[in-house]
Amino acid sequence: MSTPGATAASEAVLEVEDLHVALRRGSGTVPIIDGASYTVMPQESVALVGESGAGKSVSVRAVLDLLDRRRFEVTGSVRLCGVELLGMPAKERRRHISKVASLVFQDPTRALNPTMRVGAQITEAMTINPDPDKRLSTDEARRRAVQLMRDVGIADPEERFFAYPHQLSGGMRQRIVIAIALSLEPKVIFCDEPTSSLDVTTQALIMDLLDTLREQRGISLLLITHDLALASSRVDRVIVMYGGHLVEALPAEGLFERAAMPYTRALLRAVPDPDSPELLAPLAPALGPRGARGACVYSTRCDRAQPFCVDHAPDYVEIEPGHRCRCWYPGAYDGPPSEHLLASAEAARR
Repeated sequence: MSTPGATAASEAVLEVEDLHVALRRGSGTVPIIDGASYTVMPQESVALVGESGAGKSVSVRAVLDLLDRRRFEVTGSVRLCGVELLGMPAKERRRHISKVASLVFQDPTRALNPTMRVGAQITEAMTINPDPDKRLSTDEARRRAVQLMRDVGIADPEERFFAYPHQLSGGMRQRIVIAIALSLEPKVIFCDEPTSSLDVTTQALIMDLLDTLREQRGISLLLITHDLALASSRVDRVIVMYGGHLVEALPAEGLFERAAMPYTRALLRAVPDPDSPELLAPLAPALGPRGARGACVYSTRCDRAQPFCVDHAPDYVEIEPGHRCRCWYPGAYDGPPSEHLLASAEAARR
């Protein structure tokens, strides 16, 4: 077994292979994640994209051991910085995860303890660090917390160290959450819709901050989002999830032109169009149940579905270098990307 944290430059920070997650119900189980496999390399940024209910957050919580094992059954392989997690005793698994990974939650208001000053919430993990060589005294932790607050763009950190969460704006609370995520010097940060509760201007500032921190600290980033325009402009690779399956993965550059899975193209068409009286380009066809076992998971909604799709489930295969797709009839994005799609990507990039 590899030594925790001893990740070589060419070794993936995160390797997920054939991950299955099922909800225990009565005498049986209900599948939620069905055979997900992906990697995140050192200093790479990857977006996991899909509608609500696609399984994005559940899959990441399975990786980080945040699912209640009494309710969920998790199988497969998860290697974090070269260490296989699913076969480890629970205490060792959580200790290793806390050393090398952090999670930035969707809602900073719920992520922070309203009864504790924000400075104390940053220092807490540093004073009880599972690695005794990195455990800090109270004074050392306070100095480092103030510096982290400064690093994430909080003005007057010495004063705001003593503030309560309700005394800070939403953007500042999210910066505090990011400072907490950085406190143990992780190798990879998981961000679960980190900007969805913020206004548009603050969203851009938080994403700029994450980009800067990733470059300066050499951290890998796994971004969970439903926003393809945001993902295409902020990450290196995009992985699309639907109905608990990974259905497409490709480089973010050229996403609009190269997307081959009909579901990915439907998500692209659903990007808000300010010039449309309908406000949203429709995600057509209308939402329906996912395909039955033995069928393409997207067959009940796909506008290109053929009888063969209903009777046979496609494999998740590479259709060109660095581009995987789960579709019997993959094709390039139909037509050039519309102006509002390109404008949305450019706005997110700024």
